[in-house]
Amino acid sequence: MSKKLPLIVLSTAIITVSAALVVLRRKSNDGEFHIKSYDGKFDIMFDKEWKLSKTKNELNENSNLEAINNKNGVCFIMFSKNKDELNNINLDEYNDSILSSIKGENIIASNKIKINNKEFHMTEFDSYYENMLVHYILYTLETENYYHQVMTALISNNIKNDYKKQCRQINNILSTIREL
Repeated sequence: MSKKLPLIVLSTAIITVSAALVVLRRKSNDGEFHIKSYDGKFDIMFDKEWKLSKTKNELNENSNLEAINNKNGVCFIMFSKNKDELNNINLDEYNDSILSSIKGENIIASNKIKINNKEFHMTEFDSYYENMLVHYILYTLETENYYHQVMTALISNNIKNDYKKQCRQINNILSTIREL
């Protein structure tokens, strides 16, 4: 019996520490939640300001995921393409093919960036949508088996004051994408 008592105490201590870690982990992620893509193949973490579109493919009929941040006037639309369907092209070539479709738009900047050691292409341009000037940031990135095109639309009235903050938030969101 005396040998079992230390085991019971040790087991109780391990369970208590494990429970405390779970509670602390939940508190550190307070307000963050995961959204799965419509096809269930991807997962991205958003903060509490973001909401999944009310209806599937509300913003674009071909998208994999759509989220809206009404408070900041930002839309997030993701398109994904299986690499096997693209004849062994690399990320740069995929990005070039995406950019060729928007050459007529007013491209402001196009850069390669790194977010959490992942390479992204980021292209910014302005365009009108229903008589409203919208600032678009197009991200092209890859995961193990897919290339992704993420279009973020920022209503021009809102970006003047919070542009850097919005870009940081979008970059943080994109760094959480993972294949399921």
